[in-house]
Amino acid sequence: MDINILQVKERSKYMEDAAAKHRMYLLLALTAVIWGIQPLCIKWLVTEWSPVTISAMRYIFISIALLMIAVRRGEALLPSRHTVPALLAMGVTGILMNGCMQFTGLQHSTVTNCTLIAAASPAITAFFAAVFLRERLNLVAWAGIAVSFLGALAVVSHGSWQVLVGFSFNYGDILFLLAQVAWTMYSILAVRVMQCISAALCTGWAGVFGALATILYGVLTDDFHPTPLSAPLLAAFLYTVVFGGVMAMLFWNLGVRRVGPSVTSIFQNVTPVVGMIGGMLLFAEQIGMLQILGAAAIFGGVYLTTHSNFAEK
Repeated sequence: MDINILQVKERSKYMEDAAAKHRMYLLLALTAVIWGIQPLCIKWLVTEWSPVTISAMRYIFISIALLMIAVRRGEALLPSRHTVPALLAMGVTGILMNGCMQFTGLQHSTVTNCTLIAAASPAITAFFAAVFLRERLNLVAWAGIAVSFLGALAVVSHGSWQVLVGFSFNYGDILFLLAQVAWTMYSILAVRVMQCISAALCTGWAGVFGALATILYGVLTDDFHPTPLSAPLLAAFLYTVVFGGVMAMLFWNLGVRRVGPSVTSIFQNVTPVVGMIGGMLLFAEQIGMLQILGAAAIFGGVYLTTHSNFAEK
């Protein structure tokens, strides 16, 4: 009788964990949609503000909002002292380095090139997670990453082999690649920090340190000049703060804590699909069969990775 009760409890806990993971996957998919739209806003904003100004101003408001959320939930405002060095490192890698290099890379490269580079981010994350967190992926998870990457290539290249053959690295591409590495380090640091404090407090204080570091860098390089924005640009900025910042950053770090950096990062490859659909709806762009197959491959790769039961530490 006791054994049966124990089995029921274990099965109930398993079902609850599975349901929680599926809810997390939905939030990560929503994050991919939000970040898939965000480059359009950034492209508008860089006509008025420098990448340094955009990154600093975004995280000033993002951090204030997240810390207010944490305090309203009854948490202490100040993080524990031993988490401060890691939060500072998160600010430098995830906000200063990632933000500035990503936005500058977009200025000097094409959206196609940057999206192709971003498609490699799950593999980069899996490598660093294996080194620093001893997170091991099984063959099914690696197959999911590979299938998703190939799908992203098909979507971004519009099914044209010439686009892939003609790909060449430039200054902007190198910056964008380094931005992906910086974001990976941010995610890995977040895993350790969120063992001690909440996701809201972690994301908020990392944003504070990152904003301060970015402002300091901008002042030293004479590249921080926040000027008044027109109504359309202000709306674009608010999107990057409320949706691309507060919501997406919080969902991302919750995903990192719940399912790990490697599984979380695979959802980045959903963003090209969002861009493809946006191009069709807003600009009447044509979608070919190879792009549709590529989108299916991305979702198939995400499914394989999220259902691989890889967590072997």
